Amino acid sequence: MLSSELVPSAGPGEVRNASSNDIRDTTAGTDANADKDSDGIAVKLVRGKNGRLDYVPRTRLLNDLSWAVGLMELANAGDFAANVWNEVPVPVYAVVFMAIGGTVAAAMCVVAFHDARLACRNVRFLRRQRRDQKAERAARQERGQSTLDLDVYLSVTFRELGSEIVTRWLTNLLMGCGALIISIGTFMAIGGANPTVWFASNVLSGYLGNAPIALYGVVTLLWASYVFCKAQGHIWATRRSLRGTKAAALVRRRARTVQAFCVVNGTAAVLGGVASLLTATQWWAYVMLIPVIAASVFCNVWWRRRVGYSRAKSPAGANEFPALSLANLVVEVESAARAGAAIRGRKASPIDEFVADPTSLAQVLRFLQRNMLLEVFCLKACSVPHLCRALGADQDTEVTIGVDQLLAVSKECQATLLEMARECAEELGSENLEYRQRYTAELLGTYCRLVGGVGGGSGIDVDEK
Repeated sequence: MLSSELVPSAGPGEVRNASSNDIRDTTAGTDANADKDSDGIAVKLVRGKNGRLDYVPRTRLLNDLSWAVGLMELANAGDFAANVWNEVPVPVYAVVFMAIGGTVAAAMCVVAFHDARLACRNVRFLRRQRRDQKAERAARQERGQSTLDLDVYLSVTFRELGSEIVTRWLTNLLMGCGALIISIGTFMAIGGANPTVWFASNVLSGYLGNAPIALYGVVTLLWASYVFCKAQGHIWATRRSLRGTKAAALVRRRARTVQAFCVVNGTAAVLGGVASLLTATQWWAYVMLIPVIAASVFCNVWWRRRVGYSRAKSPAGANEFPALSLANLVVEVESAARAGAAIRGRKASPIDEFVADPTSLAQVLRFLQRNMLLEVFCLKACSVPHLCRALGADQDTEVTIGVDQLLAVSKECQATLLEMARECAEELGSENLEYRQRYTAELLGTYCRLVGGVGGGSGIDVDEK
């Protein structure tokens, strides 16, 4: 989460590299400040059908791409036996290969539709957030206030939404439908002795089954080209505004990581689409699918580990649209990078490392809130019966847990909460800081591009609004 107070000693126009003290400054402070900053902050949880508390639906963007999606291109090759041994009577060994290929394609269909459902959750969250951002932007325009902050948020959420729709949801639907058609056609090829079945099998496992995959290739290439150009705009903008700073290097690294994904994913999608159409009549086209399958696995791993990130909606009581400034974002991205590196390189707990007084529950909660761990912490706390009762969260179907409630529990419960906070930070601190760095790098690159008018003339693109 971003806040305008992240630069305690930098002037409005001053940009500097974050020092080690800044890391502690962005996550710690006095008890009084901690209480003030966290005043009114609350986390909402809902009780599911299983009776357990969980996050409120559509309140977070999750980096939950399934690893099995990386194997989706295997469905493209599932009709290998049906197209290569397209003869009557069907050889026994060909029947075996057809059964295997049809089963693989059917399994990939299930994987695709499952991941499409997960992507749909992210799409709903982002669409709802964009509606709120547009409403706030319109309100500020009516009041004659600057809309730069909202333009930055809208630009970032536009790319997030586009990536979830194109790279995941639409891709899974097209690939899943193609896999389903290929699977049916491949199984039908086993009964190829019947002329009607033979004809239907050739249609399904041929051009019809591979057409959605070819369409996926075209759409993916167009979106990958768009994102690649935007990432390059971030590099140019930060190079001009932040030359020689650590923040510029972090934005450049983020942009290059995204561009690498775009190049490999876009190229593989087009190659896979072309190959899928050729496989209907040319057996050698299946050889072209080998690098496509390898690239698909690479892109899946690259996205989950290097490109994607999770972020939650601001907790109740927090500023939904925190003010942005160049100095603010510079310190934020550098602090996240330094803190993440420190956690990975040391055995000390992040709480001990970055909180001035690790025994102060107020300061620890502030650290968790600023590093997007407060919701996880509250959910973990509610899983312990005596803490759940102490917080009054053991009966209602919808629970709101405020920071003031956490601070009001008994000393024995506070000791347990401190230990749980330490566990949360140790288990998820490094990952959350990495996600925070990626998201803030997107904000910083977009901010510099809009302020400098790089790649867009007047700033924000019409479609990003």
